[in-house]
Amino acid sequence: MDINDILLKAISRNIFVIFCIAITSSLLVSCSGDDSEDDISSVDCQAGTWTEWIQSELTDYSNALNAYAEDPSDQNCSAFKTAAFDYLEALRDIADCVPTANKAAIDQAIDEAESEVANESCD
Repeated sequence: MDINDILLKAISRNIFVIFCIAITSSLLVSCSGDDSEDDISSVDCQAGTWTEWIQSELTDYSNALNAYAEDPSDQNCSAFKTAAFDYLEALRDIADCVPTANKAAIDQAIDEAESEVANESCD
């Protein structure tokens, strides 16, 4: 097992943990009433429409991760990093549905995952 496999597993595990926390938290509460231009006010956390909000990013991330695992080229690494950042941003968007007590932990986990993706060297 080479370093790329180890890094991919670590990054994937952290993103999966963030996703699980977001799912659990969003099932427990509804989204805030913030109506800013960049919000996801059409998402109903309790009805599960948040999954539609992140589905394409999750699919893109999964496809890019698989492509990079099969062929760790610079092009696939770049596509993986872009897809990972897009997915993490989508998770950050639905984190508005998380209770205030849990939001800091989710934000920290997303920040850590973003840092890990940014530090992936594509070697």
